[in-house]
Amino acid sequence: MCSLIKNYFSFQRLQKQLQNRKLSLLVFYDKQSVVSDKSRIQRFVVLRKCVVSDYSYIGYNTNIYNASIGKFCSISKEVCIGLPSHPTKFISTSPLFVNIQNGTGYSWSKQDLFNSVPEKVVIGNDVWIGMKSTIMGGITIGNGAIIAAHSVVTKDVPPYAVVGGVPAKVIKYRFDDTVIESLQKSEWWNHPDDFLQEHITSFQEELSAENANRLLGIFLNKQ
Repeated sequence: MCSLIKNYFSFQRLQKQLQNRKLSLLVFYDKQSVVSDKSRIQRFVVLRKCVVSDYSYIGYNTNIYNASIGKFCSISKEVCIGLPSHPTKFISTSPLFVNIQNGTGYSWSKQDLFNSVPEKVVIGNDVWIGMKSTIMGGITIGNGAIIAAHSVVTKDVPPYAVVGGVPAKVIKYRFDDTVIESLQKSEWWNHPDDFLQEHITSFQEELSAENANRLLGIFLNKQ
């Protein structure tokens, strides 16, 4: 937390956020985080060891720790991604006994005996994460997936799956296997901005098995 506060008052960070109105002045991120100038981040978002890619947005009061976020992702408000862990095989789960710096504000241990940093979370491209969802450390969320609001994700999420619940389970898939395979191959999110804008009508029509070849053909043929 000290590093977050120190970085918040750094000239470089303040200059970047003053120049980019899409980044709230009340965003906190450390020096290990890389935030795209084309992303939008609302107030009271805390980022630690994060990468946020182009055209992804993050709603207010969201906390993200050790995560990579792809392009065109929609992350709602009050989401928690990559929660720090606690020891479960010792007498106590309190970090007071195993970490020099910990949430209690006291320091009893003379050395760090437990790594509380969550494993890296990998979020693909075009992922939609609903309000007040929680994603545990070490999770991979595939391209195009949807996480329903208030879900707790404890397992990897396949591409274009819709998951929800506590713990989150697959409810359905957005498209059939053939369409999902074409979407994955197209990697439309990696095409230049001007190309995507030129073909914006392809994004304004419902995608189905019948019209998938026509709508995705332009991206597949571009490669």
